[in-house]
Amino acid sequence: MRDLTINSVRAGRPAWSIFLNAVLLIILLCNSYSKSYAMSIETDFIENTEVLGDIVEEIEIADLEAEEEVAATEYAIPSSYVHPKTGNLMIYNGGKTIERTSKITYGEAGELNRLASPDTDGFMKLDNRYLIAVGSRFGTKIGQYLDLVLENGVVIPCIMGDLKADQDTDLTHTFTYHSSCCSEFIIDEHTIRADIFERGNASLKMSLWDSPVVSIIVYEQYYEAA
Repeated sequence: MRDLTINSVRAGRPAWSIFLNAVLLIILLCNSYSKSYAMSIETDFIENTEVLGDIVEEIEIADLEAEEEVAATEYAIPSSYVHPKTGNLMIYNGGKTIERTSKITYGEAGELNRLASPDTDGFMKLDNRYLIAVGSRFGTKIGQYLDLVLENGVVIPCIMGDLKADQDTDLTHTFTYHSSCCSEFIIDEHTIRADIFERGNASLKMSLWDSPVVSIIVYEQYYEAA
């Protein structure tokens, strides 16, 4: 009986060993597959992330190129001009006057002014740009974008809200000879800051504006109502 039991155990050892080896082999295969699958997922994720990054970069470059493609013309502003009535040489000292929006009720200028709204100091703004009036020298149209570049490096983003009459400007149609200014800021007379309204000087809005305009940049870009 004892021999039979021992033989039975011995006979079962190869089968048990084969079973254990098979289990170990399956575990190894599963582990190998898991690592391979994880690496595949990681590789796909990295590749997809790189592709997405390339797409975003291309979009940003396209947007930047689109902005750079906007044509612009820069006009230098002289430091003096000849008074059309007296012939005297007038010095431009950097003054920036104001104009009431309530007086601009005609045509496209009137429509644009009705779309604008005053900021906290009473300056009319549209599309985050200040409404101004300039002379005909710059060939601008109502709603066209332009920047005032000051001598101190400050750039004031503007939009044409009115046109100065040629009869009120110098021979180059740059300066209003009554006030010796090349830009008139359009304001809301009901909310304009008292000191600015009393002195008629838009440069009082902030200290950085107290500097002469040295050039005006006119863009081939216009306000488009939503």
